[in-house]
Amino acid sequence: MSKTTVGLDIGFSSIKVVSLSKEGDHFKINSLGSIPSPRPGIVSDTEEDLENLANAIKRLLQATGINEKEVIMALPESKVFTRVIDDLPYLTDDELSSAIRYAAEEFIPMPLLDVNLNWQVLVRSETRGKDTKTVVLVIASPKHEVAKYMRVLELAGLRPKALETEIIAVARSLVGSNPFSPSTLIMQLGAQTTDFAAVSKGLIWFTRSISTGGMVLTRSLAQHFNFEVNQAEQYKKIYGLLEDQLEGKVFEALKPVMDIIAGEGKRVIQAFATKYPQSPIKRVVLSGGGAKMPGLVIYLANMLGLEVQEADPWFSIIKDKAMAPKLAQDASFYSVAAGLALRED
Repeated sequence: MSKTTVGLDIGFSSIKVVSLSKEGDHFKINSLGSIPSPRPGIVSDTEEDLENLANAIKRLLQATGINEKEVIMALPESKVFTRVIDDLPYLTDDELSSAIRYAAEEFIPMPLLDVNLNWQVLVRSETRGKDTKTVVLVIASPKHEVAKYMRVLELAGLRPKALETEIIAVARSLVGSNPFSPSTLIMQLGAQTTDFAAVSKGLIWFTRSISTGGMVLTRSLAQHFNFEVNQAEQYKKIYGLLEDQLEGKVFEALKPVMDIIAGEGKRVIQAFATKYPQSPIKRVVLSGGGAKMPGLVIYLANMLGLEVQEADPWFSIIKDKAMAPKLAQDASFYSVAAGLALRED
């Protein structure tokens, strides 16, 4: 009997949903869709705005024919605190719990009472000794933010099967747990942020998030050409970073912002190489709504000196031939929702 999982990605500018069913060892696409997020949406704390958001989710599920009430949902990277702690000695689970609480106080800018603390052991030596160590991925999610997402689900008549971060979902859908995949930098280009994750041997070893996303690119264009935001958005989607279009004027307006994003990517690559010289990053995978911008792959390949490719969260998923062209066109857009639906616990 097949088992259905639903991934719900509540973004700042759009809401995406993907429904998968598992038959044997393979996942198959049942349904997917997206709808613009009502503003201010999840950013707001008012009941009315959260109700509007819940109603949009209901409309999306109805339009996609998804009846399941249990969903897997993601918290945006900008709202959580993620850190890989790699300077711990060999520790038992009990010792690890108190060591992580102590270490977390250094990178979480709020009282630990106000966050949910979760962690995943990436490496742990078999026994104690001089050179033994424990490496842990720690995620702290503010209770206030989690409560808000839970409230939206409740208003939409849904239940949370699990809650995780966007970057964990993206890593699952784009790199999977294949230990033979080359070390990869995932760049998740969202509306408000760009998130980075260095993934090696199927695990996340390094994350970073900056508040420079698609909206900053659009505003830069709007100011440069004195456009309305909607017109700037269209120009970004049509001409992007193509230097041979419109005498390169759109490229010139976007380049200073893209240089900030690429520069951060370069720093993550260098930091990872310093820490893990035995497995340097060999490729970059672009995900999120901004990944489709014309000219972006070539621009980043030149800036980073690495192979750059657009995300394909569907590569291991069975799909109908009729759906294939549409799926390929929107692939990077659904990386988070697909990764959530691929979660198996």
